[in-house]
Amino acid sequence: MRVTILTNGPGELWGWVRPVASELRKRGHSISLWLLPCQFSSGHEREAASLLGVDKLEGPSSAARIWQDIIHEKTDRVIQLGGDIMFGQRMAKAANAPLTIYSYRAAKYIKGAKILVAYPSQANNIPDVEVIGDIVKDVIDTASTPSAIVRWNWPALENSPRILFMPGSRPAIRNATFEWLCEVHKSLKARIPNVRVRSLFPQFVPESEFQEYEKAGLEPVKSEAGIAMRSADYALTQPGTNNFELMHCGLPGLVVAPEKFLKFVPVSGVLGILANIPLIGLKLRKIGAMRIIKRWNGFISLPNRTVKRKILSELYGDVTPEDAAEEIAEALKNPERLRRISEELLALSGEAGAASRLCDIAITHKETL
Repeated sequence: MRVTILTNGPGELWGWVRPVASELRKRGHSISLWLLPCQFSSGHEREAASLLGVDKLEGPSSAARIWQDIIHEKTDRVIQLGGDIMFGQRMAKAANAPLTIYSYRAAKYIKGAKILVAYPSQANNIPDVEVIGDIVKDVIDTASTPSAIVRWNWPALENSPRILFMPGSRPAIRNATFEWLCEVHKSLKARIPNVRVRSLFPQFVPESEFQEYEKAGLEPVKSEAGIAMRSADYALTQPGTNNFELMHCGLPGLVVAPEKFLKFVPVSGVLGILANIPLIGLKLRKIGAMRIIKRWNGFISLPNRTVKRKILSELYGDVTPEDAAEEIAEALKNPERLRRISEELLALSGEAGAASRLCDIAITHKETL
């Protein structure tokens, strides 16, 4: 059977498409992968996608070009794993193929499409949405082989906590936050002299970016999240898919969104044009950010949004490196509380096998739009 997958950002590509494509290959299906436009692109999506063993790879290109080309795709099934749903609808209608959509938040009811989410709270009161679990958990569970953990080699040492920094997948935000992370590290060392830090990069990020991190003592590494996170004591990251990776690994952490980096957050459409206007642009971004936070009950991390309560620690707004270091240092003073957080995260993680369940549904779903 010919199966076409549509995806967009780096988190969706590496955390969702990878296990789904692997499952489809095991079942003997031909896979076509389309990379949709994404304002959160890392710039390395095509390079990463080329490692997934698909039979056909398209994009990324402009929205207009993709919109024109997708009507020529000959396929038996369409699976959308991220990106604007209008692309999946257009392709499925043109190919007269069933459409399956997976996301972390159901957007709307689409007659004929099968809509899947990871957690019950993400169904958003939309009819006929099916909960299948988090595909990212499949990546986490298959990555942590004993030999890989040995190669990672970051042993636990008394009074020497291991902190995992996660600079993100996009070059713009990594470059912007580098000095900020250096200050966090400096402030942490002042509070915990024996602290150890590693900076975890996605596997598709070129090592040419590592030099300044090495010089700053931030020890840049590339590894599967399931290996790195299970061999750390705490994490510092930003809102994104890796928040769920922390949950599946039971790793307590701090999710930060400093106001000073708002200008590096992409905004699409007309709002994006307005947000780039000097002086008023930053004000609009602040207003927009607070509206989003309010919509999610004041939370910025994905696990906290999912369960509508605080599990992972969060800081946003006028956050300084010293604020982050103090939060981390205080958390590390209470190992029993960290243990409880870890247990709570793992309890929410759910069962593995979402990729297989998605493929079962997508292949057997026959209704068209």
